[in-house]
Amino acid sequence: MRATAVASIVELKSWPLRQPGDGAEYTVLRIDTDAGVSGWGESRARTADFEAARGRLAGQDAGSAEAVASRLAADPPGVRAAVNLALLDVLGKVCKAPAYDVLGGATRRKARALAPLHGTTEAEWLESLRRAREAGFRAVSVPLALPEGPVRGRGFFRRTRESLERLRAAAEGVDFVLDCGPRATAAEAAGLARELEGFHLLWLEAPALSLAELAGIANEYAVPIGHGRSTPGGAGFQDLLRADAMDVLRPDLALWGITELRKSAALAETYYAAMAPHHRGGPLGTAAAIHVAASIPNFVLQEVPLPADERDRAMRRELAGAAIETVKDGFLELPAGPGLGVTVDPDALERHRIR
Repeated sequence: MRATAVASIVELKSWPLRQPGDGAEYTVLRIDTDAGVSGWGESRARTADFEAARGRLAGQDAGSAEAVASRLAADPPGVRAAVNLALLDVLGKVCKAPAYDVLGGATRRKARALAPLHGTTEAEWLESLRRAREAGFRAVSVPLALPEGPVRGRGFFRRTRESLERLRAAAEGVDFVLDCGPRATAAEAAGLARELEGFHLLWLEAPALSLAELAGIANEYAVPIGHGRSTPGGAGFQDLLRADAMDVLRPDLALWGITELRKSAALAETYYAAMAPHHRGGPLGTAAAIHVAASIPNFVLQEVPLPADERDRAMRRELAGAAIETVKDGFLELPAGPGLGVTVDPDALERHRIR
């Protein structure tokens, strides 16, 4: 007997958005089905990319996310990611269950959250830290202040440690990640790992280095290494794990979507690595990330954007409500509604659309 489709895709629409303060951009996608159920997704793909995929999506079973992904194999990763989120949103709504229940049930009832700090000076970090604390965060990521010039003396490593110590003293009970950014060299990352062994970072976010360089740092020093946000998925993640080159896998939600992140988590689990997905997009991406956190066993932290500008924070609340990004005592609550558990305001999408 032929299986009956959950619902067939009949239309898709996308809204390119830009936050008014920091200029962060992301695109919200809606997929409509013949069952009258719509699903929402998000990524950094362009509207033109979604339009190009329209013909390959029309008529497809909205309950078959893997089969649909195979039809989009040649499309940009961001298209596949947003479509994956939207289809799991549809499936959860049809089943009248949160996406994490459709994916096998919750492994936890709340997800620990991490806020990236803003700025390039210690004074700016302190202000950003204060804002994160007031918003309920108990873990933050500090961007490395990398001075100009090719050589870093001992003073650079000492000053970085002392700056982190002052941040910690200003916010008791907060844990820290140090993000090396894209410019740091292998020698700088190794020097920081050596200097910060006694500081007990959650992890050191390593720059894009070779496998040998990453593995050398990860095996030489006690500081956990986080990596993977710019790594091609699948084979790239497996190479990192096989080389014992990191401790915390950081795949980018906007590139891989829920299904691929769960596959990456299963791969990381076999190498005793933790998962802390990278996320710098919008509130729908935050909702999707919480469902990933709720449905994998090796989750540790979820990055949640906390813009410095109140206009940006207001925009995010307008789009998807305040609850999805509300942090209490360091944790995000799991969405209780069906699908992604988010009600999107179409009027807010139109107000903030890039014209």
